[in-house]
Amino acid sequence: MQEAFKKVNPVQKRAIDHVFDVYFNVVAANMTYEGGWVPDSQIAAQMDVLNKGYAGTGIQFKHMDTIRILSSYYFNTLNVPDTSDLTQILYTYGQLFRKGGQSTMNINLIGFSADDDTYGFTLLPSLYATYAPIDGLYVRFTSLPGGSSPDRQGSTVIHESGHWFGLLHTFENGCDGDGDGVDDTPAEAEPASGCPVNRDTCPQAGLDPIHNYMDYSAEGCRNSFTAGQIDRMHSAISVYRS
Repeated sequence: MQEAFKKVNPVQKRAIDHVFDVYFNVVAANMTYEGGWVPDSQIAAQMDVLNKGYAGTGIQFKHMDTIRILSSYYFNTLNVPDTSDLTQILYTYGQLFRKGGQSTMNINLIGFSADDDTYGFTLLPSLYATYAPIDGLYVRFTSLPGGSSPDRQGSTVIHESGHWFGLLHTFENGCDGDGDGVDDTPAEAEPASGCPVNRDTCPQAGLDPIHNYMDYSAEGCRNSFTAGQIDRMHSAISVYRS
């Protein structure tokens, strides 16, 4: 009973004690929307969604500047760093364009390849010392509010920023072991899609956390972090992002 109660324990709102500078790097192949030239209005809307998503966590964000990078090369080659070539491309790109240090968030709006259904990726904060130039969020430009991806309208940046603060996916390790390492996120066997209310894929207490920002459920389904996740983010900030 105590474990089940802990999993529905409400989040206590925290006063703002961390404000992070944010730079948007808009990587575009050309000056059309299809080429990645995201309008300022969508960036402003994304900042609003981001701060609303973190309301009550003690974490907020301040938009410092938008840098526009007209480069078909980087628009078409920046991608998930699963090979040494891609890691080197990201490293070179970051050396040229990344702003600030470990406490400065760079949101890189990129295209990904046409056959890739990835919406974003982010290195965990513990990797900053080794991969500082790569540090930041890499997000598909169509996923911003008002963009052409109807199932992603701003929550991708919230999800990826959770990784930037050290959070793992809610379905990490499935039903086994420590899961995502946070006690109050119920175990989940695999990513959710859509908004499957009352989904329960693991025998442990609690329904699948389909409303959590760190799941893969649909845009309108994800709306919260748990108290344990918020504590974990603050711990990561004190170690890696201060």
